[in-house]
Amino acid sequence: MTTNLSTHSSLTEALFSRVAKLAFPVAVQSALVAILALADVLMVSDFGQEATAAVGIASKWHFVAIMIMTGLSTANGVLVSQYWGRDDRVHAKTVTLQSLKFGAAIMVPVTFIITIFAQQIMQLQTNDMLVINQGMAYLWYSFPVLILTHIVITAESSLRSSDDTVLPLILGAITIALNIGLNFILIKGELGIPAMGVAGAALATTIARLLQVMMIWGVLKYRQHWLFTSRAIPKHQALWMTYKKLAIPNSVNMLLWALGTLTYQMVFGHMGTTELAVFSMLGPFESLCYSMFFGVSVACSVLMGQSLGRNEFDTAQAMTKFFLKFVILLGIALGLLLFVQRDLILSWLGLDTDNFYPYALPAISVMSFVIWIKMLNMIIINGILRAGGDNLFCLRMDFIAMWMVGIPLTAYGAFIGEWGFGWVYMSMFSEEFVKLSLCFHRYLQRRWMNNLTMQAT
Repeated sequence: MTTNLSTHSSLTEALFSRVAKLAFPVAVQSALVAILALADVLMVSDFGQEATAAVGIASKWHFVAIMIMTGLSTANGVLVSQYWGRDDRVHAKTVTLQSLKFGAAIMVPVTFIITIFAQQIMQLQTNDMLVINQGMAYLWYSFPVLILTHIVITAESSLRSSDDTVLPLILGAITIALNIGLNFILIKGELGIPAMGVAGAALATTIARLLQVMMIWGVLKYRQHWLFTSRAIPKHQALWMTYKKLAIPNSVNMLLWALGTLTYQMVFGHMGTTELAVFSMLGPFESLCYSMFFGVSVACSVLMGQSLGRNEFDTAQAMTKFFLKFVILLGIALGLLLFVQRDLILSWLGLDTDNFYPYALPAISVMSFVIWIKMLNMIIINGILRAGGDNLFCLRMDFIAMWMVGIPLTAYGAFIGEWGFGWVYMSMFSEEFVKLSLCFHRYLQRRWMNNLTMQAT
């Protein structure tokens, strides 16, 4: 008994150190990305609530495409982390290249569809022609962003899975600083450039993302990084099949989830432009709150993957208990802080006006009370289940929770029950309770404990 306690204590101490090393840079980078999204919304809000709504809608379509990339990069990260645990750089580089090629084949046609059919896409979410026209401009000026983002996300997933979270943070921070500076120049109109409004926000993002890709390539080449120097196996069919087995359900899962969030936005958009503007401004702030937990979930996934790749299943199980307790305590503390400071937060977001406050106050109160549940789900799904390749379950679970519970209930409240904005906003989170019950049961079954490298060696 004493030996077990001593082992558990030493594991906990070691985990704190490794989690801090992995999670902190990812959390900071995620927070910076959320701040950038918030800056976009706040800067264009000076052009009216229609501009705010336009950015919210148009960027959500990019979000859908980026979620497909996230599914691909998550599969890449899971395999890279497990191969890294075995000190196998050849297979790690091979799967990274496979992920880049597969994602590019998907993103090129998606980019053309989103750009060419921009007007029809905007009309799905609003009938306001001013919002539609500004949203179209955003999509046209940002058409290369998706391809560039795919390269960045894939590279970052391989770097993080091989224990390098600092380089993505540094390059990401530089990119975000450039983006905000370009926002100020292009959106507001500085240095002799006329104010572009919504279109300026899109162009600034495009330029910054291109510079980020160039910086990643240049730094890795200069360092003679393993992604450049390691050998890759051409046409590795077994590894390709393992990757596809993870990536396809993962991407379908992310796509369904992203389309679900888009559907929620459609519901609020058809409730009214004011409701949509409040929803659009709360979204980036919510992402900012989740950034800390995203860092922890990435750390959990990397550490779990490396342990599973070495067949250290008891260590992996012990890690999960640490992460679950840590996230519950952190989530409850953050929720209480949000609730106590909700008026200050709404003032900071510019949602304390007579027009917005009646909608924003109940929404942020709901967010305060459910944030810990959403964060717990993030750790179980992204940090534990997917780290062991349990993606088909995650796909089924997300479909049930979102498309069979959350979306129907939210749509009913908005259009049939005619509930108030706060109640409709709360009904959107009903899916999180369903997810928690399904995911925690799956976690207890331990069917996620898989060494995926054995399938592709």
